[in-house]
Amino acid sequence: MGLEKYTSEVVNLDWNQEVVFEKLSSFKTFEALFTPENIEKVKSQVKDAPDFKIEDFEATVDTCSFKVGSIGRTGLQIINREPAKEIKMTGHGTVPFKFTLWIQILPVANATSKVRLTLHADMNMMMKMMVGKKLKKGIDQLANGMQQIPFGML
Repeated sequence: MGLEKYTSEVVNLDWNQEVVFEKLSSFKTFEALFTPENIEKVKSQVKDAPDFKIEDFEATVDTCSFKVGSIGRTGLQIINREPAKEIKMTGHGTVPFKFTLWIQILPVANATSKVRLTLHADMNMMMKMMVGKKLKKGIDQLANGMQQIPFGML
């Protein structure tokens, strides 16, 4: 097993740092977003969105679980919050490999911020060859997708 690091592009958000942190630091915020209708709407708006289905999204403040295509039921757990700056999470339940995901939020101005995602994944060489490029692409898509989140309406 080897630890691989994937870092997203830095993306600008039209929301201040505190609002972004408040909304991202609770999985309960996303229950309304992960309805089948909203998932399809987002896929149609995000260029090169991956073709997989997220179903049966359930959440508490600290954990969420959902079904993803052939992977089955999986989830996330928030393990650390640094108010208005950082959220750190890991896999929860059945996951194909161990990982940690950091969301770093930095202020740009009063009404804007920027975000960068960093994924540390503990994978064997075979898994890295199969999904490494997809993880890099996926982390960038996730960061870019954050620009579409209506933080003020959540």
